[in-house]
Amino acid sequence: MKSASLSYEQNFYVNGTGLSGVQSINGTYGVTERPITVLGYGHVDNTLDGPLEGSFSIDRTLINEDTLLNLTGDNRPFSGVISYNTYGSVHTGSFGFHSGYLTSYSLSCEVGDLPSVRTDIAVYGDLGRGLLSASESAGAGSASLSDKSIDPPNQGTISITCDELNTASNRITSISHQIDCNRQAVYALATSASDTKAQYPVQVDLMYPLEQTTTLTLEIDDYETKNLYDYLTGVYTGNVNIDIDGNNGTDLVDFDLKNARMITESFSSSVDGVATVNMTFKKYINKQR
Repeated sequence: MKSASLSYEQNFYVNGTGLSGVQSINGTYGVTERPITVLGYGHVDNTLDGPLEGSFSIDRTLINEDTLLNLTGDNRPFSGVISYNTYGSVHTGSFGFHSGYLTSYSLSCEVGDLPSVRTDIAVYGDLGRGLLSASESAGAGSASLSDKSIDPPNQGTISITCDELNTASNRITSISHQIDCNRQAVYALATSASDTKAQYPVQVDLMYPLEQTTTLTLEIDDYETKNLYDYLTGVYTGNVNIDIDGNNGTDLVDFDLKNARMITESFSSSVDGVATVNMTFKKYINKQR
């Protein structure tokens, strides 16, 4: 019987906990090979020419507290898997990963829409089928109670403040915020021919400083743009705060950028629209000692 695995028959888990609001998932891996050639014959075989690594990306609608945000700093690796029904078999299909590290977290929101979140993950362990844990094999009912609770935000529970503009008169219509967490895997030579641990990195370092980028789009009322050459005498800095709560008051996400640097500003207008300005701020986070 030919059929398909539909979206409502799929579940996604991180560290054994089911996630809500998932819109799309993409997991991939690739093997880097180098051909072996010999004199007088040509190509005879291939050899591995790099570590075995993969990647995962998850797009979600923010409808409850996002546990993935806690994975942006120094932390242990985590696992994830998507399970799906396979017709004609008693087994559940899966595509998952072990030893994943979050490399990018981005949030975007605009008027009339729920906030969306995208997380990018670098995988330094195994990736593919058969990576279900016991709790994940139990099905959708194994999701934790904290993730089952749905508390989406609305326009009245999303607050953005910025020192560079008067948000009471200049209307912010969209925001985006991204945290880049670059990782560097460290590998070591095998101690013996049977040392299977050498295929995995001995450690994965988080590269500092972390870079945060925030972009605001606003409709102009009394805002006045800056001058490019004013940067030579002092860059514009300000405090940017993004606070998103659920309908019931649950604190979903909170970003507080103190002394963020405004690096780009663009003005646009059209005959069938209003004057708008896009502002981009950057903030760097050093490792706490």
